[in-house]
Amino acid sequence: MRDRPEPMEKWVEREYASINAGLVTKKKSLDALRDEPAPACKARDGTPWAFDRDVLDRVATHCSAAEARDLLLPVAVHFSTDLMDSCYISDSLGAAVLRRVEGFGPAFPFREGKMYLPLSLGIDLISRYKGALQQVFL
Repeated sequence: MRDRPEPMEKWVEREYASINAGLVTKKKSLDALRDEPAPACKARDGTPWAFDRDVLDRVATHCSAAEARDLLLPVAVHFSTDLMDSCYISDSLGAAVLRRVEGFGPAFPFREGKMYLPLSLGIDLISRYKGALQQVFL
């Protein structure tokens, strides 16, 4: 048995930790974020994760009061090496609200705990939803 990891294992572990270092560890509700003067959460690495107020307001217009209280942001958009041309959202409330905001209609149904999106759409949504969506690499 080895007492210490091989250099390659250490490097891979360090790289993996850095890929998702900016992930928010404690999400906040849409309501709570809208009440803050400078809406933000804290990322795993200690940096602030800022939200665009206009995006929060646009999302809020498509939520009921209960949904605004229960919707935790940022909503994670998962990118996996197992999926060649798609990504997914596993938060059912986040997916439902995004569906209404974007007017997806019956496209991209939430099935088996996930709403799959084309990869290009996922990237586009992250760039347009400034802080409200966060990419997670698996």
